[in-house]
Amino acid sequence: MSTIRHRTGLKIPRSGIYRVYHNEHRLPHEVTLLADEIFPGCAQCGNAVRFQLIREVDIDPEGFQVKLHQIPEKTPIEAANKVETKKAA
Repeated sequence: MSTIRHRTGLKIPRSGIYRVYHNEHRLPHEVTLLADEIFPGCAQCGNAVRFQLIREVDIDPEGFQVKLHQIPEKTPIEAANKVETKKAA
């Protein structure tokens, strides 16, 4: 795993799985990103996002159809699951 953290708006150097760090509102999570695209911003915290390469992967860009232009906020289902987990504890 790389120790370098990349910023929103920069060119993605290598295709791979990146850990995403948000500015306080969300725990880190992972996302697959393609080389030569741009690191996306977040719908909630904008450019206050950092990316760390966890694992480089070979991806055929012709076969990979999803491109992430912005990291979405948590969905209502994710938020509801978090509340239910707290109630169960």
